Amino acid sequence: MFNVADHQKMRRTVKLMVSAAFLAASTTAAFVQGAFAADANNRIPDFVASHGGWTMINTNATNYNDPVSGPKGISNDPRFPHIGNLQPGQKTDRVADANSPLLQQWAKDQIAKTNEPVLRGRTPFVATSLCWPAGVPTYLLVPNTLFFLQTEDMVVIMSERDQQVRRIYLNREHQPNPKPQWYGDAVGHYEGGDTLVIDTIGLSDHPLSFVDNFRTPHTKALHVVEKWKINGGFLEVSFTVEDPGTFTTVWGGGMRYRYAAPRSIEEVRCAENDRDFGLDDFKMPQDNTPDF
Repeated sequence: MFNVADHQKMRRTVKLMVSAAFLAASTTAAFVQGAFAADANNRIPDFVASHGGWTMINTNATNYNDPVSGPKGISNDPRFPHIGNLQPGQKTDRVADANSPLLQQWAKDQIAKTNEPVLRGRTPFVATSLCWPAGVPTYLLVPNTLFFLQTEDMVVIMSERDQQVRRIYLNREHQPNPKPQWYGDAVGHYEGGDTLVIDTIGLSDHPLSFVDNFRTPHTKALHVVEKWKINGGFLEVSFTVEDPGTFTTVWGGGMRYRYAAPRSIEEVRCAENDRDFGLDDFKMPQDNTPDF
């Protein structure tokens, strides 16, 4: 029988193991005049950052930062401005622009359908509010602190919020026919001594897998390329999204993180909360048996 106390004990053990892994992996981390530098010999940026993490800096109310150039993603319907939790004024939910020229017709129709209950006052689906996996690139929209583990063959990105994990393989190409997953088949390489490039395919096209907080759908052809770069002590991410089955062109966005002081990853539980916050349309994923 599933025992909550045993489950919590195991999670604390995992937390200690993860902290130990960070300690072992970060012995070469260094500060250089307040910023983090690439290793002079291996030309690899240090994302482990002296045992610390990276906390989101978001000035756009949990929407993506605009790309440096080129088209950006879906935004709110201009008739219904979005006001986020951290903005002045009465909070409003997102109503997506279903007429965006970025969208193929079927995607416009689906967004118009998911807008309807929001306009009637229903709370819309947001993956991270309901403990669902965020997916890619939506992972970047989670108000969160990220921790890294870098090895010769893999980079692991760990989310402090609900301990969601991404694995980026540095020692292989994409699998020929990857099984669709929430975080897909991700391969990466270092570029220019200061950048990690992550190329992700094989992403799940589950009905509740979206590419943003506007409930924008995608197909199995979704292809996301991210560039993670340390710049002046900040971690900057830019990405492009390509999915010809959904979008009329490639679009992009970004996110920025500040360095968090050296510490262990904290256990921030989500699905163990005892209520669904009244969101009757979307239930938290639950299981009656443990996963170990």
